[in-house]
Amino acid sequence: MKSRLRLLLALAVVSCIPLAAAQTALVTTSVNVRAGPDAALPTVTWLLGGTSVTVVGCLANWRWCDVIAGRDRGWVYARFLAYSFEGSAITIVNGGPNLGLPAIEFSLGPYWDAHYQGQRWFGKKAYWQIRLDRQRPAPAWREPVPARR
Repeated sequence: MKSRLRLLLALAVVSCIPLAAAQTALVTTSVNVRAGPDAALPTVTWLLGGTSVTVVGCLANWRWCDVIAGRDRGWVYARFLAYSFEGSAITIVNGGPNLGLPAIEFSLGPYWDAHYQGQRWFGKKAYWQIRLDRQRPAPAWREPVPARR
């Protein structure tokens, strides 16, 4: 009986972890969801403005975020994601590390293997990897400059 109770308690704790870690943002305008953090990568789907998404994490420069919307997963440019922070909505690209979202890395091979094996462009993974490798690195995140009044 005690072992069953411990097992049920452990399952309850484990099942709550993803809920506590989930971060919700709002899409500010209709936007493409990409197969990685680059506008040159294939489009997975598109979302209407006002759609809620779960933010898995963002690149350390806070330009792109890995999101889940329904059954779809992919990357959205952070300027189009509003996050609730201290009672107001702020775009993730402006809030950056102050928002407390996890900073994550992207590696095309493992990410595509985990999420896109059924997509028609999956078979051209090497082509897309070469295309990404040719891109120059994105600049680091900077605190936004306040607007002049």
